[in-house]
Amino acid sequence: MKDLGNLKYFLRIEVLRSKRGIFISQKKYVLDLLTETGMIDCKPIDTPLMMNHELQIIEGADPTDQTLYQKLVGKLIYLSHTRPDLAYAAGVVSRFMHKPHKHHLEAVYKILRYLKKTPGRGVMFEKHGHLDLHAFTDADWGGYRDSRKSTSGYFTLVGGNLVTWKSKRQKVDAMSSAEAEFRGIAKGITEVLWIRKLLTELGYAPKKSYKL
Repeated sequence: MKDLGNLKYFLRIEVLRSKRGIFISQKKYVLDLLTETGMIDCKPIDTPLMMNHELQIIEGADPTDQTLYQKLVGKLIYLSHTRPDLAYAAGVVSRFMHKPHKHHLEAVYKILRYLKKTPGRGVMFEKHGHLDLHAFTDADWGGYRDSRKSTSGYFTLVGGNLVTWKSKRQKVDAMSSAEAEFRGIAKGITEVLWIRKLLTELGYAPKKSYKL
């Protein structure tokens, strides 16, 4: 084995160290993606996806290049490994990879315009003197218009630092907003229990209750 020193760049993920802590991002990956798609000089926007976007499969709508669409969405999904702000938007556009239309591709390009404004965003890890675990969950109700399924999401903080996050469509139809929320809470609890077990195996067994 050979000591290569502190990690700086791995699988297109940049690792920056300072007195404040460790910052991970994919700025170069974002700039390369914008250059590759011809969006490097595009007009930036403030949000990756409009609220109540109403994206769905519309019969008779103009189709688009499926290979191009799948390639771009795949890159956005990989980018969401260091960009929690893209998790929901990437999840939405990935629903149409089997049958993309032009309005779906337009939504992808809007995400690229958002990236033009925020190329250097990432995740910061700082020392806060504790390993308290907090988790937050949320869910919509019937937001997926093609099947009326709901979308739930969660993120977890360990020691005040963001460590996991996820946004995913629920597998069954929720009969009420309360049911959709409870299913989202169940996913959050599952993640908390997994992190709790992992911390215990690493020698940092929890000393108090976790908050959801």
